[in-house]
Amino acid sequence: MNSTIPSPHIPPTKHTHACVRCSDRKVRCDKQTPCNSCVRHNVQCIFHPPRPPRRKRGSGRDELVDERLKRYEALLREKCIDPNEVPGISEAENRGMTANGCSDPLKPVWKQPQATVFKPQLLVGQNGTELVDNSLWSRVAEEVHDTEAALGGESANEASDGDAFNDDFTYLLTWKPHTLASSHPPAAVIHQLWQTFLENVNPLTKLVHVPTLQSAIEKAITKIELVPRGFEALMFAIYSMAVLSLREDECKEIIGEARAILLPRYVAATKTALSRAKFMSSTSIVVLQALVLHIMSIRDDYEPRAVWSLTGVAMRIAEGMGMRLDGALLGLSPFETEIRRRIWWQLNMHDFRAAELCGQAKFRNFTFDETTPKKPANVNDSELYPAMPQPAVESIRPTEMIWCMFRSELVVFAAGLIARMPKLGKIAFTSEEYTAMDNLKVKDAFVKELEDVIETKYLRFCDPSQPLQFMVLLGARLSTNLIRFIAHHPRRWASLDQVPVSEQQFVWGIVIQLLEQYSMMQSSSQLRRFAWNVPYFIQWHAVIHVLDTLRANPLHLDSVKAWKLIGNLYENNSELMLNMKKPIFVAVGGLCLKAFDAREAALANEDRIFTRSPEYITKLRDQREGAKARRETTRTKIKVRAVPDNDEIPKTMENEARWPDTNSDLEERRDGAQPQINPLGHTRTGDDAFWLNDALEGAGAVNMMELDIDGILSQDYWLDNLGGEVIDWEQWDAWLSNGNTDPIP
Repeated sequence: MNSTIPSPHIPPTKHTHACVRCSDRKVRCDKQTPCNSCVRHNVQCIFHPPRPPRRKRGSGRDELVDERLKRYEALLREKCIDPNEVPGISEAENRGMTANGCSDPLKPVWKQPQATVFKPQLLVGQNGTELVDNSLWSRVAEEVHDTEAALGGESANEASDGDAFNDDFTYLLTWKPHTLASSHPPAAVIHQLWQTFLENVNPLTKLVHVPTLQSAIEKAITKIELVPRGFEALMFAIYSMAVLSLREDECKEIIGEARAILLPRYVAATKTALSRAKFMSSTSIVVLQALVLHIMSIRDDYEPRAVWSLTGVAMRIAEGMGMRLDGALLGLSPFETEIRRRIWWQLNMHDFRAAELCGQAKFRNFTFDETTPKKPANVNDSELYPAMPQPAVESIRPTEMIWCMFRSELVVFAAGLIARMPKLGKIAFTSEEYTAMDNLKVKDAFVKELEDVIETKYLRFCDPSQPLQFMVLLGARLSTNLIRFIAHHPRRWASLDQVPVSEQQFVWGIVIQLLEQYSMMQSSSQLRRFAWNVPYFIQWHAVIHVLDTLRANPLHLDSVKAWKLIGNLYENNSELMLNMKKPIFVAVGGLCLKAFDAREAALANEDRIFTRSPEYITKLRDQREGAKARRETTRTKIKVRAVPDNDEIPKTMENEARWPDTNSDLEERRDGAQPQINPLGHTRTGDDAFWLNDALEGAGAVNMMELDIDGILSQDYWLDNLGGEVIDWEQWDAWLSNGNTDPIP
């Protein structure tokens, strides 16, 4: 009968040194066999025997040093110099000297401590990288036993859904804990969306490396329920951008559903995925790529200040990952360095425009020095791969990066001007200060210098038959025209009477060219796939100047051409231009109607035949008629609720609900009196009014922000003060920087 004899329990051997993996990672090892760190990461634990101690050097060299030291001290005494009083000898050395100046072998000789300078370093872990850039963290960096624990505890995929509310700002994206596997489209649709992204979006963003991402997408499709949370956020962001780049008819043809349904669906899914990936505390490049693409997908629909704030969040995340320093300085691989440069530059360029749309200074906080990440390399994705031993050789010819290279060239040029201005004794250069400069020769010289740089580096190599290169050609012409318009901005003049005729014609020619270039970018069949990127960069000051000129001079020589371009602008951006949520579009629409009404009246006075009104004019008028009807209904309800049996409204109630839409209100405004409610938002409402006002009686009053848009639509009194003289650019600046109350994306 065989019996099993249990083997005696052999306790794990404890070594006197760390295992190979813990030693390489510079983390603490418990020195067990195997160690807990290797067990936790499911890797082989290997212990190599410690190296034999180095042999001590012979004492012959020390004796030689002592002999020379004694001889030098004797020579000093011959010169009447006491070696103990020589400057530079520390107190510790003095204490170690004997009375005759010789070193006492029984006492240690202390050396002066050496000062150390902390250098930035990256903590690299499974979830990404985090920059350590101060001496506080440098003291604990080497003591961290697990990088993931130091950067946030559990990894994003191991954390439970409920934990997201405790250690991340998930309320920003209105996150709901549920699985997203069912939100992914079928595999065939994912392939279609991915291909659309590659053709329409990737050439203008270059945030991802296509060859490596292609294989990852294919793998994700086969096991969609096992996709890591960060990569899932990137997939949904790609879906959103792909749908955004399609027109309504293209969306139905390619995907089979309406664009108005698909885009909100994938934007919402991206929000949820980003929150599940804990984007606010993430150090993952993939999560940051998803966040940047998400911001681009919502920038046209959400309130500009919310987009700018969320862009600031992305900037902080990137800075925490060390992206404000060039990857080569941090010892990163050439491949990762290049990807980080692309992300950093794209994020900064978006931040500049987002700030501008919020009324903030452009380029004010941008610095370009030896530590700033270099511009992305002018190379194709096929020349980059993760294991590349050295950076790819840049091409002097156009590559896939030409659009991003061209845009970064504009930023570098602006940064150079900012750095140059103090040396010339000028003010620090920003977009506003550039406009305010009186020296047109200096500003025109800037534009000419920029044209020469762009022509030399890019335009002379561009082939108009290639869509992306044609886009660069148009974009370059548009950019230089835009800078010229800013240099010669009409706000430089107090009234139209002071503007020389030649200057009026020059500025008019520039703004007409701008509208032509915007129209071509959106209407050309060759550039149609890139049209989604144009609305965000439309120069509204140029549009306002054209409409104001047509209002003041309805029968301008170029009025027919100008109205055709305005019609193209409304046709190509109907969802944007007819938006009733943002004051800027409502205000532009009001100015457009005033200009069109002036044209109708001028043609009628000359007995000229006038064709029927364009469709966008009809829609603008219907919007305003509808707003008037809604306001009348609101006023009636307030009257009935206040005094149902009397036509007289108490003074306090009338002041709360009253909007200046009568002739008496207009007269008061012309006489210099301010109306009760200012459409520019100067009157405090909501939370600020609650604590800044002396009384709290208005706490239950009607929210005037909700009435603001209808008030603008129903009455154009705020435009009546133009009087044909000159447009109030300060008023329009307020509209440009004033948004709606949409929730933050």
